[in-house]
Amino acid sequence: MHSRLVERGPRSLVLSLVVGLAVLGCNASQVPSGSAPSSSEPSAGQPSASGAPSKAAARDATIRWAADEPSQGLDPQIASAGASIELMALLYDTLYDFDEAGQLVPWLAETVKTSTDGLTWTFALRSNARFSDGSAITADDVKFSLDRARNGDVLKGQLSLITSIDIVDTATVSVTLSAPNGQLPLVLAAAGSAGILSKAAVEGRPDYFTSPAITSGPYTLQELVPQSRALLEANPNYWHESLPKVKTIEYIYQSDATVRQTMVAGGAADIAPISPAGAAEMGASDQFKIVTTQNLSPLFWGWDWTKPPFDNKLVRQAVAFAIDREGSIAACVYGGPEKVIWGAGPSPSDPNYVEINTYKVDRATAVKRAGELLDQAGWRAGPNGVRIANGVEGMPDGSPLKVTVPYEGTWKVAECNTLLLQQALKDVGIEIVPQAYDRAAYWGDVAAGKFAMYHGGAWAADALDFFNTWYRSGGSLTALTTHLNDPQIDAKIDAAVSSTDPAAVKATLAELQKLAVDELYTLVWGQTFNPILFTSKLDGFITTPSTALSRGLMYTDYVQQ
Repeated sequence: MHSRLVERGPRSLVLSLVVGLAVLGCNASQVPSGSAPSSSEPSAGQPSASGAPSKAAARDATIRWAADEPSQGLDPQIASAGASIELMALLYDTLYDFDEAGQLVPWLAETVKTSTDGLTWTFALRSNARFSDGSAITADDVKFSLDRARNGDVLKGQLSLITSIDIVDTATVSVTLSAPNGQLPLVLAAAGSAGILSKAAVEGRPDYFTSPAITSGPYTLQELVPQSRALLEANPNYWHESLPKVKTIEYIYQSDATVRQTMVAGGAADIAPISPAGAAEMGASDQFKIVTTQNLSPLFWGWDWTKPPFDNKLVRQAVAFAIDREGSIAACVYGGPEKVIWGAGPSPSDPNYVEINTYKVDRATAVKRAGELLDQAGWRAGPNGVRIANGVEGMPDGSPLKVTVPYEGTWKVAECNTLLLQQALKDVGIEIVPQAYDRAAYWGDVAAGKFAMYHGGAWAADALDFFNTWYRSGGSLTALTTHLNDPQIDAKIDAAVSSTDPAAVKATLAELQKLAVDELYTLVWGQTFNPILFTSKLDGFITTPSTALSRGLMYTDYVQQ
């Protein structure tokens, strides 16, 4: 999860782009700048009217990428944690994607047409789109994949406005909505999660997702060794004439960012996400390069707000006052005040961000207000500085306010944040017990509701995407963040997603942000960034606003020097 990271770049263009797509009723030649041109003006990698261009052969070389093991498997409609999405993003292509310039563009779809009312979207597939076995990617495959997605665990909420998916012909699909959806291109670009699957391959093998062999993405899976590695080879039938650049990716499983840094520095890997502390340590050199990603990556404290002590929002608000946001950012993320979030969760650089400074007070005032809230909630001063229950519903009187807080055991930023949480909450009489947790089981157990409180880091494209993925019932990240299932909140999100009026969208998002800060279904307190360290022998690696860092690998060449 924590591998979805920060630095807003081209992502700031996404909202205006997708709203424009929804309301313009545009055909392919009317798509705003950055989207696919009409078929009469093919861009690089697109077939011309006279047929598909010859495909450049991928360089016979290997890129060694060190990253987390895909602990939730490779089924797009089950796996929502970042570790699985990273590998799936190389195997499954999507109808939309972000190009090298960070623009959201049709990808497997060559052209997209929308009706004037924004309710019908027609996707024409590329004529040279093939699965890795050479079979054509058809409208039947797209319908199969999108039907799976809108009924699955990951994208069901974001695709809830779809009423039907119809096959127009073998290469054309029509999607009908109950209301306009400006977020649809962004949802259909969700790396891994919105991947297009081979209907024949999935239905023909009940265990397909244990080792998917026929795939639509730039790479195909050759070997999958648990707790060791995956071996990927370039899809020989990939539609893009010049991608991927390199034939083989050795996907080395390593969950510890410090070890990954050592691997790249010592020559055991070529590229890997590392920690902010590691980036500061490495610095710039002729041998290595460091880039940061473009995604908004909020850090948050999640909790079970249906059970004591966090079922009382006064307790949640007390924690919001008591945590040391600036201290954690400085000590754990190596960032400045610009990385602190006092509001609901969207980045302060987002055009729809609302400045809400309820909890932005000096330390003495924060401790005082937190104490007052805990008193009101029935948690009184107790022995050894730990508060005890006094009339708290569901808790025997005298029970200590003691909470075990797990974190991903190999994520140093998470460990640092949790230790600082322990120190900060001690000032208000809450005893925190940090627990280093098995990385492979962590997010599955979060989704299962096993923790009273936990450390998290996730991602969002912008303010609208934040609420659509974190707060919507069935949102792709809801089970890992807010755990909400609230029809009233869903209705507000639907109103924002469907609106063609930017002012109305802004007003609805402001209302949602105020609600989020008051109710604190999750406590977002900062944002992080994930540096990518790679050898200078690599050329062309890019970061885009995609939800997967690994997508940049298909643009990357390995140049011996």
